Amino acid sequence: MYKLPWTLLLLIIAILAPTNGNLTEKVPKNQLSLSDILEYNTILFPLTTVSKAELVGEQCHARLQELRRGILQREFWALKVLDASGKQPPAFMLGDNMWLGSAQLCEAAQNGLNLDISRYVAHKMNMSLLTDKTPFDVDYRVIYAAHNSSYQTDVVYGQARQLLHIGLCVPSECNSQQLMQLVTAYFESEIFLSGDLHAIKPSLLKVKTMEFKGGDFHKMIAFKLVVVFVTYTLLMTLYAYYLRTRRLPSTNVQVKPSSFEAFVLCYDLQLNCSKILAPPDSASNTFAFLNGGRMESALIATFFHTFIMLKAIVSNPTQLFTYVSSIGNMEVAMDVFLLISGFLQTYSYLRNRSQLETIRRLNFSRSVLEIVKLTFHRFLRLAPLYYFMICITYLAMKYNDSTTVFNLSGFVTENCERYWWRNVLFIHNLYDHKDMCLAWTWFVSLEMQYTITLTVLLVVYAKHPKYAKISLLLLMIASLAYQTIVGIQVNFQISLETTFTHFVQFYAHPLVRIFPYLFGALTCWLYLEYNAQLQSFKLLTNFYCHLIHLVFMICMRPAPLGRGYTVWVETFVFVLQRCLYTMSGCWSIIAAANNRLAWHGRFLSAKIFQKAIHVSYALSLLNSLVIICLFTAGSKLVFVEPIRMFVLYIGLIIILHILSFPLTVLFEMPYRNISSLLTKRGPAKRAKSS
Repeated sequence: MYKLPWTLLLLIIAILAPTNGNLTEKVPKNQLSLSDILEYNTILFPLTTVSKAELVGEQCHARLQELRRGILQREFWALKVLDASGKQPPAFMLGDNMWLGSAQLCEAAQNGLNLDISRYVAHKMNMSLLTDKTPFDVDYRVIYAAHNSSYQTDVVYGQARQLLHIGLCVPSECNSQQLMQLVTAYFESEIFLSGDLHAIKPSLLKVKTMEFKGGDFHKMIAFKLVVVFVTYTLLMTLYAYYLRTRRLPSTNVQVKPSSFEAFVLCYDLQLNCSKILAPPDSASNTFAFLNGGRMESALIATFFHTFIMLKAIVSNPTQLFTYVSSIGNMEVAMDVFLLISGFLQTYSYLRNRSQLETIRRLNFSRSVLEIVKLTFHRFLRLAPLYYFMICITYLAMKYNDSTTVFNLSGFVTENCERYWWRNVLFIHNLYDHKDMCLAWTWFVSLEMQYTITLTVLLVVYAKHPKYAKISLLLLMIASLAYQTIVGIQVNFQISLETTFTHFVQFYAHPLVRIFPYLFGALTCWLYLEYNAQLQSFKLLTNFYCHLIHLVFMICMRPAPLGRGYTVWVETFVFVLQRCLYTMSGCWSIIAAANNRLAWHGRFLSAKIFQKAIHVSYALSLLNSLVIICLFTAGSKLVFVEPIRMFVLYIGLIIILHILSFPLTVLFEMPYRNISSLLTKRGPAKRAKSS
């Protein structure tokens, strides 16, 4: 009944509609031309629009206009140049600043695309795609531009700053200065500003030309130092080989080498290799499991460095931050390495009772000389390979910076050119991490600083045990007080961002890390002085040892009690977590030394750890260099996902061990031998004089 009126109404509307004109004519047609589309969807094409002869010169302007005409006419060579240049990718809001294009395609635009394809296989592509070449030379350049867009997540981790990386395939006649002026004019033009959806407002920093100038290397001081050091090492190695062959025993009479010959034989390649490759005797070494602990620390540090260094070269940095934040507590990961170092330094000192008696009888000036001598031995073990790696890393980064699209290597070289002296003096951990040369080597400076501090305490202990104990406790209390005060001052929150924002205050400062180092020394003293009493202690039963070990594992979590508390609570949790982590780790050492936690001790005493410990120092110095060179060599973006990263990490560890072996044999082991030689000859001279 009610359907009839509605049906008639719809019929009338349908009949009258055509009399009012065609509805489709009211919809505006797309009036955008090809040039309009290219100006708002590419970066290279609008550069040809803003180009002027007075801005970039006659030749550069002429080439850009020729390129513009080629693009609009859809010529293959011009489209390859356009396609080789970068444009804004998706996921800018998640931190993707890599607008790179393709350096390989830019080269193919000039030289043709050399593909070995069959003439008898059907292809749908136009063969001009392979053969067409640019009528002029083109180069691939990379623009680095800073931005402060509030539409992009800017999580703080890593050393390098966030920069736009814009790849451009441009005529060779346009030099870097002209290209900077051209790009600056484009950023300030209405073309860019009208399409700047995310309010990027980039500020141009520099233009990189992808070319390596080998002649410049010969002028660098770092290159000359490497040549001198390598030449010296090879000559000493060859001379040591000559002495070994000459001194092969033709009879059973053993001739004692002279002092100079003993020094040269420290460079004996066969001897140094045999020390590394010799089967370890874990059964007779009570603390063989400590080698496994140190290797674990080195591997964990490499794992973190892999993720942190990748931040500057990945297309998904925000997702990478999520992975790193959920892995573990980076703040306490290195504490195991430091407490083991403190334990071993104290153990090598206190177990030598005759040395303690000798130091106890020394006057003040002789005691100072003893401190200098012990410090020199540590310097001799740390410095040669470290200084060599500073030079090698600088040269490798310099080369890498000239051949890769990423700015990370250039950032490292700039810091090393200005602040290398801080590394040489072992004080670079006292400065802001953004100004550090080889920031991943902060632990070397700490090792040297703590060696001096603990050596002074041990010498004082030999003469005045009470004063040494009081000083040690005051330093440990000062460490905890410092962390608490700084945490409250900077509004501390348990987060990876906090670590990198206040890297020196919370991660690399001597007062922060001295607590585990001194607690390791205190643990060694307790073991040597009171181990008999400790064995009867209730907490040394298997049940309590496993309970304490569980506390150690819980403290490895980033935030075991969760987040979202007040600054005071989170600071307290942070300091407590570090204390419990260090104390439970030290108790685990005592437990393992007394055959508790046997399963863990057997695992850490495995032969693979006992052999690998010899190359752990070289591996720690080398890991970030290999990570940067490995992942930036191909100038390709890395998309991080857990399975892929795990596989890459396995391969990285294998490469690091292969490279660390020759570095250890040639540039570390000789100086260990020299240190041991000097240590043995000291008592011999005193015995002769007496």
